[in-house]
Amino acid sequence: MKDINRLPLKFQWTTVLLLISGYTVVFGNPLPQEYIPHNLNNQHKVTIDTSTKQSMSEIPTENAKIAFSNNSKKEDIVRVLKDLVNKMGSKEITKELILPKQPLVTFAGYELINTKSIWHTYAVKSYDNPTNIFSRINQSKILRDLNQIESIATALKSIKTGTILRAKSYNGALEQLVFTSDYKNSFVVVPTKSGSFEGSWQQKQFEVRQERATYTIKNGLFLDAKKVGIPKNIMDQVVTIFSEEINFSTGARINDQITVVFEQIYHEADIVGSQNLLAAQFIHKDEIYRSIRHTTARGQTDYFTPEGLEMKRAFIRKPVVRARVSSHFNPNRLHPVLKKIRPHTGTDFAARQGTPVIATGDGKVKLIGRKKGYGKTIVLNHKAGFTTFYSHLSKFKQDLKKGYAVEQGDVIGFVGSTGLATGPNLHYELRKNNTPVDPITTTLPNSMSLTKKELVKFKTETISERTQLEVLHRFAKNKVGMNLSTGG
Repeated sequence: MKDINRLPLKFQWTTVLLLISGYTVVFGNPLPQEYIPHNLNNQHKVTIDTSTKQSMSEIPTENAKIAFSNNSKKEDIVRVLKDLVNKMGSKEITKELILPKQPLVTFAGYELINTKSIWHTYAVKSYDNPTNIFSRINQSKILRDLNQIESIATALKSIKTGTILRAKSYNGALEQLVFTSDYKNSFVVVPTKSGSFEGSWQQKQFEVRQERATYTIKNGLFLDAKKVGIPKNIMDQVVTIFSEEINFSTGARINDQITVVFEQIYHEADIVGSQNLLAAQFIHKDEIYRSIRHTTARGQTDYFTPEGLEMKRAFIRKPVVRARVSSHFNPNRLHPVLKKIRPHTGTDFAARQGTPVIATGDGKVKLIGRKKGYGKTIVLNHKAGFTTFYSHLSKFKQDLKKGYAVEQGDVIGFVGSTGLATGPNLHYELRKNNTPVDPITTTLPNSMSLTKKELVKFKTETISERTQLEVLHRFAKNKVGMNLSTGG
């Protein structure tokens, strides 16, 4: 074997790699036979060409040859290699490896995602039109083309208030359009190679995750909720659910504590919306209120207390939306027209003439017509001995008759000033076994409680929500920082 010590000292790093490769061939994992040249004596042999005095850095790598015979001792080869590397010392030569600016495919052969693409997201409002909607996602120029394709045009007609649209584009050119109204079924539009578009209904485009948060009011109910990542529509649900227990018109108090478990919607790792409040706890004036969402065996979805009582009350307190109380329930009131002390057995709501009046609970029409000083009046019978009166109406709902069933929230008439009234208002009474009670302050009964069988199902299916509320309550009680966390 030739003396490697006599080789020039100036080497490319590729030469060192070849030396190590030679060592591996002999003592490591041998290469397949067809890749190892051999002589007639079957001795593996690679040679180093030292016939030229040209420095090794100038010799093409493919011409450099290294040889070790099978009789070479391992110790000798290791010593020579170490000596060679030591002699190179600080004479390392490095070269910049030129790579393409962007790889075209991944190792698996799939096209890479264009990292410069941009997603635009918009939630449709009640006042939107198609032109405005597509302008919001920076794709107004393709709306006409999409409407020329029947399947896509039909799908576009399904867009309604609350629909989420997402458009992915690169330099303004559409790469993908996705829209959904329920997060389950989504319509996906993509460009074709011919320059047109194609679309189809797909599922599992959006991901629903459970998230939770707890906070203490310091500045405001909604302001502090926003700071910990709770969406406004989730807080709207909190207010609706606890409105019977907490008077939000006077405002939640400083140091009140709110805990929520809710559904957050993701698409392509982006938060695009939030859906249902799953569970909530509100600590107000040191009183703890809890509510959990549950769907009964009959398919009715509502909110219940942990004990199985429905949060929804049998009656709502105000039969007129956007009205102020002009006269409260008062047994010793001076009548404004008769100028006599006469008990005011109801509550008056001042509102504009013609303002809709709604039924405060499920019931049947007992009376519809004129009733002396009450003017045009509707009386409803309800379960458990309750009766409601709606008086001074200007007119009744068309086709409403005695014996007809109505549901809570149904419009039954319109505000007026008939009978002994000083102006447009609604006189509303709530009676229990024909005894008037104050509809504003009295404790209203729950609309429904679960049966024993349904209660067992409820407690089984809501273990997760009840546990999360309890854990978050303990975190907050011990003042452990806990804002937002994501779960299954």
